[in-house]
Amino acid sequence: MKTKIFNRKMKKKLLVAYMLILIALLFVVGHIIYISLAKGDEYGLLVLSQQDSRSITIPYKRGDILDRNGNVLATSTKVYNLILDPKAMLGDENDETSVENLNATLDALVTYFGVNREEVSTRIHEKKDSRYLVYTKHLTHEQVTPFKEMMSDENSKITGVFFEDEYVRKYPYSNLAATLIGYTNSGDSGSWGIEEYYNDTLNGTDGRQFSYFNSENTMENIIKDAEDGCSIISSIDMNVQSIIEKKIASWNEQYHPVNVAAIVADPNTGEILGMSSSKNNYDLNNPRDLTPFYTEEELQQVLDNELMRYTEEEQAALTEDDKQLIILNRVWRNYCISDSYEAGSTIKPFTVAAGLEEGAISKDQTFVCDGSETVADRHIPCHKRAGHGVVSVTQAIMQSCNDALMQIAFKIGKDSFCKYQSQFGFGLKTGIDLPGEVSCASLIYTADNMRDIDLATNSFGQNFNVTMVQMVAGFSALINGGNYYQPTVVRQIVNSDGTVVENMEKKLVKNVVTQDTTDFLRNALHETVVGGTGKTAAVAGYEVAGKTGTAQIAGKRDQEAYILSFMGYAPYDNPEVVCYVIVDEPSVEDRSSSAYASRLFSEIMTEVLPYMGVYSEIETIPETTPAGEGENVTDTDGEPASDEGENVTDTDGEPASDEGVHDESYDAPYDGPLYGDE
Repeated sequence: MKTKIFNRKMKKKLLVAYMLILIALLFVVGHIIYISLAKGDEYGLLVLSQQDSRSITIPYKRGDILDRNGNVLATSTKVYNLILDPKAMLGDENDETSVENLNATLDALVTYFGVNREEVSTRIHEKKDSRYLVYTKHLTHEQVTPFKEMMSDENSKITGVFFEDEYVRKYPYSNLAATLIGYTNSGDSGSWGIEEYYNDTLNGTDGRQFSYFNSENTMENIIKDAEDGCSIISSIDMNVQSIIEKKIASWNEQYHPVNVAAIVADPNTGEILGMSSSKNNYDLNNPRDLTPFYTEEELQQVLDNELMRYTEEEQAALTEDDKQLIILNRVWRNYCISDSYEAGSTIKPFTVAAGLEEGAISKDQTFVCDGSETVADRHIPCHKRAGHGVVSVTQAIMQSCNDALMQIAFKIGKDSFCKYQSQFGFGLKTGIDLPGEVSCASLIYTADNMRDIDLATNSFGQNFNVTMVQMVAGFSALINGGNYYQPTVVRQIVNSDGTVVENMEKKLVKNVVTQDTTDFLRNALHETVVGGTGKTAAVAGYEVAGKTGTAQIAGKRDQEAYILSFMGYAPYDNPEVVCYVIVDEPSVEDRSSSAYASRLFSEIMTEVLPYMGVYSEIETIPETTPAGEGENVTDTDGEPASDEGENVTDTDGEPASDEGVHDESYDAPYDGPLYGDE
């Protein structure tokens, strides 16, 4: 009886053991099948790599970057590397056929590529057991084709020579849109611009070819094809970009400013059509050579300005290579998104918009400008020292009246004023699809740390910093009906077959103002060009609108140093194109005249609008004056240095971007002859 019970228990144990072994075997078989399906190629190539085989990388083609009309801005061109297989070339050195083949191969290399026969012979003998020796790189299709044709002849005795494909990045238009496009380092690693931001999208995956001898001593190949990268269809318009850069170069030559910059965009989508700065000019095909674009003195000035951010100890530790890299990074950096400054009176429409939206003011309200406001025992004059008298809200914008704007700000209050600064995107990154954007968050007041005097000066664009792209995004919302769109430089992503992988639809972030406020501001900004401070911005045949700005620069108040600007668009009642320009410290007699900026706007838009097919609406325009004859510190229709504040980034160009804090330096504007003081 005990024996039977024991046998039953043993059978159960054996059955359990058998089942466990069966499950384990099934698991192992399943895992082997999975590995074969999922990673068979990978392990197969690994095995081949350990055999007497030759491995060739099949490179992917990095995707192209095109403008919105299909013009190629960046592409990868195939080149060929001459590879030698010393082991195959030498063969059996005691065999007559091997020696004959070697001599024929060397003769062909000398004939077609002009190589040194003795040098080649020496190198292959030194590497006699190697199957892979790179001899010459970056040969063109024209250079290798005749050799390949001769090598493919059935009577050819060439042995142990093959070509490996490679791609070299090329930029057909050299320095056009340099900071928008960016460039690539070795290994297809994008630096700056679209090349960096969309690096993973543009890159593909290399393939591999293994050639090996099988058991019958016959050469066989296994090929895993490369996967090419996707191409980028940008929002950039090459012709608009060319116009911008041409006009910037002209202004730079005429007025020798520290910097000239411009952005042209579609206010109804957030798409950037073009942007450039005279601080950012280099050849994408040779980004480290700046000599074609800058003199040694100019590059030294760039370095001196940048070194101001370093301590004496840090400067002493810098090598010459470090200094060169500092210069390069300054030039490669995109000023339009990476540098900040005080915007000045181009902020005034934003203040008015906040007042209207909050119900703090009405459209038909009037204010008395007596030439100044006294805030916290501080005397803050208007640029017109005698005062503008009674002005409407529209006239406050037209005449750029500081006094009226301060009164409006106090009606809005600190809480609401700061809320709308955030609504318009100030102190925040716009999210543009480019690397290096700064937010200026530390250079914007909050309701908790804003004093009355800060509220007053913020109302007309002083004591807080912005970037150009922030201004364009916020201003577009003011004029397009209140829709704040995220700026973008890319429209589509397409694969190597041309199939659209992704459409970059316009991204509506928020609604900031009502259509009623937009309609009011459009008219006020139009009146500013027709009969206010922006008369020199007029464009023949078009109803344009916009606002001027003039800002003093920190540390240079006694030198009459100003950043001049103009923000405008057309047509005024149905905006299709917005354009923002700045001119930093022009070397002219009247350095405070924003006409140097508004006239640049006019020249850019004079070419951009007809090119883009924007309808010409009028035959005559108000008479304009040459740059330099517009507003100044004393004109009643002008906008003086005085009505702006300090530029935190005057000398180093580095965005005070997130490094600054609100401290006593913000009181400084009231210590000198500002706002038109004699």
